[in-house]
Amino acid sequence: MSPTLTALVVLQQLDTAAESARRRLSEIPSAEQELDNRVAAAAAAAEASKASLTANQHARRELEKQVAQVDARLARFEEHKAAVKTNQEFTALLHEIGTAKADKDALEDQILILLEAADGIAADVKAAEAALVDAKRDGVSARNALGTERRHLDAELAKLGGERARAAADVAAPVLAKYDQLLKQRRMIAVAQINGEMCTACHVRLRPAIAQQVRRNDSILQCDSCQRILYYVAKVAS
Repeated sequence: MSPTLTALVVLQQLDTAAESARRRLSEIPSAEQELDNRVAAAAAAAEASKASLTANQHARRELEKQVAQVDARLARFEEHKAAVKTNQEFTALLHEIGTAKADKDALEDQILILLEAADGIAADVKAAEAALVDAKRDGVSARNALGTERRHLDAELAKLGGERARAAADVAAPVLAKYDQLLKQRRMIAVAQINGEMCTACHVRLRPAIAQQVRRNDSILQCDSCQRILYYVAKVAS
């Protein structure tokens, strides 16, 4: 393979690796944001569970106040019994007492339901708080891993940049300019291998004569379809 074509193949390999690193670097901020979102969601779930428990407790206190009010009514009714003079008044008083007791029973049933629900809500709070602790711990671990990966990718890009500069020095300026132009125009693939008579980048069959010339790897030839610079790698016999 000619030195220029060899250098171009190396450039393509380096640029492909660098593009992959840059793409991964661009994904890291969204990965970090996703970690933050998970912690925020876990925190919101924990707060919602706590709010539910607080609402349950508040509802119980309100019902307990109403029970106390009914007890006060019943106490007044008991005190009033001694002052009743007629059967009609006594019957009416018994009706009031019965109504008050029914109200108290209904209120106490509601309190019991809330007490039973509170056990489940308390368990939810405990689970949500544990999930929040796990989310924060996992988030810190994952964020540290992403930070390590970012530093590794930055170092890799710096290394690839140095290697690219050395490889580019072996390519004549007009050819390098053409390569860089193709790199921008063809989605970061300026140099492509042929397989048989097929360009592996655009998958269009080459003219047989062109394919034959490409196989010699001694000149800069481009695909008639996508214009990428072509090269050939002989298959190793098994």
